[in-house]
Amino acid sequence: MNDIFEQQTNSKEDRRRTILAVVLSTLIVSVGFMVQNVLFPPSEQQAAQQEPSQTSAQGTELPAPNTQNAPVAIVPAPLPVQAKGTAAASAIPVPAAEQKYVVETDVIRATFTNKGGEIVSLTLKKHKDQSDSRGGVDMVVPGSQGSDGLSLSFGSSLSPMRELMNTQYLDENKHTIAFSRTFEAPMAGSEQKVPFVLRKVFSFNEGEYMFGLAVSIEQPDGKPIVLGSNGIAYRIDLGPQIGPRFDQLPKNADYRKYIAEVDGKKKAETPKANTATAITPSASWLAMSGKYFSFIAVPKAPLSGYEIETNQDPLIKQTNTLGLLRSSFSGVSTTDTYYFYFGPKTSSELGKYEYADKNGFGLSNLKLEDAMERSGVLGWLETLLKLLLNLFYSLIPNYGIAIILVTIVIKALFFPLTKKSSFSTARMAEIQPKMQELQTKYKNNPQKLNQEMAELYKRENYNPMSGCLPMLIQFPLFIAMYNLFNNHFDLRGAMFIHGWINDLSLPESIVNFGNYRLPIVGWSDLRALPIIYLFSQLVYGKFTQSPQNAQPDSQQANQMKLMMYGMPIMFFFVLYDVPSGLLIYWIVNNVITIIQQMVINDLMKKHKIGRHAETEGGATGSSAMVAAPKLAGGKNSAVDTRARPSGRGAPKEDFSERVTQWLEKKAGEAEKASKSGSTGKRSGSGSSGAARNRKKSPKK
Repeated sequence: MNDIFEQQTNSKEDRRRTILAVVLSTLIVSVGFMVQNVLFPPSEQQAAQQEPSQTSAQGTELPAPNTQNAPVAIVPAPLPVQAKGTAAASAIPVPAAEQKYVVETDVIRATFTNKGGEIVSLTLKKHKDQSDSRGGVDMVVPGSQGSDGLSLSFGSSLSPMRELMNTQYLDENKHTIAFSRTFEAPMAGSEQKVPFVLRKVFSFNEGEYMFGLAVSIEQPDGKPIVLGSNGIAYRIDLGPQIGPRFDQLPKNADYRKYIAEVDGKKKAETPKANTATAITPSASWLAMSGKYFSFIAVPKAPLSGYEIETNQDPLIKQTNTLGLLRSSFSGVSTTDTYYFYFGPKTSSELGKYEYADKNGFGLSNLKLEDAMERSGVLGWLETLLKLLLNLFYSLIPNYGIAIILVTIVIKALFFPLTKKSSFSTARMAEIQPKMQELQTKYKNNPQKLNQEMAELYKRENYNPMSGCLPMLIQFPLFIAMYNLFNNHFDLRGAMFIHGWINDLSLPESIVNFGNYRLPIVGWSDLRALPIIYLFSQLVYGKFTQSPQNAQPDSQQANQMKLMMYGMPIMFFFVLYDVPSGLLIYWIVNNVITIIQQMVINDLMKKHKIGRHAETEGGATGSSAMVAAPKLAGGKNSAVDTRARPSGRGAPKEDFSERVTQWLEKKAGEAEKASKSGSTGKRSGSGSSGAARNRKKSPKK
């Protein structure tokens, strides 16, 4: 026992030495690691092992705070570090003045500024802009406050970061450009601010209207930083408008609207005017679309949402902005990737991003074609018309002539239906007095009236739907052609008549009033095509309407006059600013219809004369049949029956017009009448024999 205590007493000095050695060792190791971190910064993988789990090398996306249940922590926005500051800051030189840089491919020419690394111009080289002397369509339209060409703002601030940044091309073709600068941000868990490097890298491919943007944030010393104000680390904005400029164009010539792809389905977004509207982050992409071009943002970074807004600007009238809100970030480094499409709304371009081997970024299944206008159930018909239009254009490279040829072909195909409708309308006018007589007679008995009307139609061999059915069949065709000529991308910039109709996708103009606008209507141009359309429509009504068949002061006549004069005048105002290609189609359609109606009226006149002659012949035959029994004592009744016109004589004129279904039907009725006459002969002979037998029976 004593020995044990003695041993313990003797070991007190050893224990003091051991404790001192451990303290000194810990101090030496700690100082050594500090010196090593300063002289030899750890790599990202080493930093990932050394930092706590919540601040990995790639960083951690912090959830957006619940503003309803807890106060919001505001993290100060990063500040730029001057070049003469720390060693980390001086590693990235800062230019002394603003400079412009150009990235050019075969389809795009993008101009950047080193103030914030923004796009100040993005021109589509293969698409002309008639209002721009430079020729190409510029998709970045500045307003009175300039433009935000994918500007970056820290936190939820709307003030873009426009500090001068170091710029360099990263490849020999100068298709990839990088902008970088050092900023300061709070270190995680501390109020101390440490430097970090911000990089914006743009990458373009030949033959593509899509480009990539990588936003890189890196703390060179391996210290975790925090970026996030109201749950937003930074935001990327585009505005105030995408091209081409449309503030001076009529309202039907262009538009701007938002389209989102949510859970694989297209969804239209309509923001309230002058109010920022948040869009759910579940959208895989968001588009700001015009009539012919579109801007589509495809983020591959964690977002807390999108933000869209429609507002007013004194320079460009209407503004349409789009923002991508990156979620809060805490960590040493991160690289966020975004893809942006700036180009035409065509299947050939948007469809490239359905298959990875069709584009340089390896993207697939994006369904960007949903940004285009859908034709609904008539899409197949519109596609056929587009093929026909392009076929004629390949033969004669003028879309104005192609529109005329398509209209002629369509009217020729539907001529039989048009003719049938016209014959039915004329036939309706002929039996109108009989219909009015029945309506007067059975006005208190609707059931009997319907029955008698059906009998009248049957006796007159008239189908009341025969006049409406052809028009109903042609109506879907008209809708498909309207959509085609109003939205077909190839019509944009297509010239028909030099100096007058220079763009079939826009209204033409013969006199421009400058800044003056006509009162009430607000027109700033005098256009010839709407006037020609009005004249053709009035003449068209003269040939197709028949008010002379109705009583001059009747309700029917008044309705016809309203349709003849009122509707064309109303449509004149409605169609005044529509694309000239659509008006060309409508005018040509009216002219061809007038010519067709003149031919049909001539055919109806001949048909009416022939039918009148047939009726008179039938009446003469009936008189002969009545007179024959008196002369021959009834013995020639069978012969008289054969002599009665059965409809075989008149069809010579009908035979020459047998190209129509109506005439073929009349020929069939004539044949039936002939067979009926032969049957009547045999029946008459049998009746005479029976009568003779009855006369002989009393003698028995």
